[in-house]
Amino acid sequence: MKLKALQVKHLKHNGISNKVEPISDGNGLFLLVHPTHSKTWQLRYTFSDKRTNIKVGNYPALTLEDARKHAAIIRTQIANGIDPKEKNKEKTKQLFEPLALEWWQDNKSTWSDEHALKVRKWLLNDIFPHIGKFKIADIDHGHIADIMLGIEKSGRPSAASPTLSVLSRIFGRALVRKYTNINPAQGFPLKDVIKPLAKIQHRSAITEPKQLGQLMRDIECWERGAFSTVQSLRLIPYIFLRPKEIRLLRWEYIDFDSGFIRIPDSEMKKNRDHIVPMAKQVIQQLKDVQIITGYSSFVFPSSRNSELPMSKNVITNSLRKMGYGADVMCGHGFRSTASTLLHEQNWQHEVIETQLAHLTGSMSSRAYNRSMYLSERIKMMTAWADYLDALKGNVNIIAIGKIA
Repeated sequence: MKLKALQVKHLKHNGISNKVEPISDGNGLFLLVHPTHSKTWQLRYTFSDKRTNIKVGNYPALTLEDARKHAAIIRTQIANGIDPKEKNKEKTKQLFEPLALEWWQDNKSTWSDEHALKVRKWLLNDIFPHIGKFKIADIDHGHIADIMLGIEKSGRPSAASPTLSVLSRIFGRALVRKYTNINPAQGFPLKDVIKPLAKIQHRSAITEPKQLGQLMRDIECWERGAFSTVQSLRLIPYIFLRPKEIRLLRWEYIDFDSGFIRIPDSEMKKNRDHIVPMAKQVIQQLKDVQIITGYSSFVFPSSRNSELPMSKNVITNSLRKMGYGADVMCGHGFRSTASTLLHEQNWQHEVIETQLAHLTGSMSSRAYNRSMYLSERIKMMTAWADYLDALKGNVNIIAIGKIA
């Protein structure tokens, strides 16, 4: 028997059980009355010889008359060989959030864990609150502007450009799927929407030879801290690696026979394998360190858990305790120190940049020649180690760091 509008309005759950009570309107349309007395429209149907059901809507947002109209549309789809559930899934994908999460899931294996987490945070915190529930076809330049202004307001304007790039890639997928006809993030005038970024403040670094000599002497005398902290601080001036790369250095990367440290692409900032020629000073230090930390896979393990590397920022923190302020020297600054002084000594620019693991040469040469300038780099790293030792032995030093 067909339901009546007034009947639907006054229907209540019997309160005896916790089960949903289905009330038929005929032709597969049911009103489900929940124990909470809320009501939902459901259509039961057969597709490909399988009996199933689909939610039509909630009452009273969807009246009896509206529910019947929606049910009729669904029955027409079924008659035309269209599964309404699959059609609903496709409509859901045309919302921005599910498509963006699908894109992230498909790409995360090609990124570092850190970058994947960063992109997900941009999506969840900066993008979805503005457009996550919108149909992709309804999103325009104004919505993109709102996202960019929101990032600027949060105090992270430098995140605007990479977030815009993420948006552009997601809309690129939407274009291919024919969910939209435009990519509102492509060619977006970001510089006209948010304020210009402040000039980059380069990391502090000592580039005067006598001051560097004093720093080397201070490091040599520094013994306040865990073994890994002290030894990593002594090593970093000699091998041009970033503090994170020093921290995550493993024994398996070190080949004493060949005299090379070979770091896989997964550990490098530019996602490329990197070779570090070891001077005799570096080889001797690492052999001495191996006697103490060889039990761990990490060259510089945590003193609390040998299965983990030493803590972050220990190199820079040690420099602070030695009296070298943030405006004088930081852990990353050893790379700038080496670059500046080696350029002053007329070492070839490309050789220096390659050893710093910066992008040099053509794309094809970078892809196929991981040993670029290797013979020159071996000579340079040997000369640099000898130069540091000579500075360290100089007694005429200008002191800039005071031992705390």
